Amino acid sequence: MKTPIAVTLIVMGALLVMTPALADFLYQRNVVALMAKSGVTSVTLAGQMSELYRFGCWLTGSGMVGIAVLCSLFSRRQTYEHASLATQAPC
Repeated sequence: MKTPIAVTLIVMGALLVMTPALADFLYQRNVVALMAKSGVTSVTLAGQMSELYRFGCWLTGSGMVGIAVLCSLFSRRQTYEHASLATQAPC
């Protein structure tokens, strides 16, 4: 696997894994800001992520990172095998 593709898979996979945590942080920040401005004691905001969507983000992101790492390791091992065979070939 080419390096730019592996890096892209790792970065985008990490962002997908982090999406639910970031969404929770922003959700809590909006609730606190709304409560501080209006002075109310309870607030309900619609639009929180479902557990299935959270799991989907985690699974997809982890899969992307795993595929990038495994393909990079496999590619590196093949490169070393070809290099060692080339040095052992009789001239």
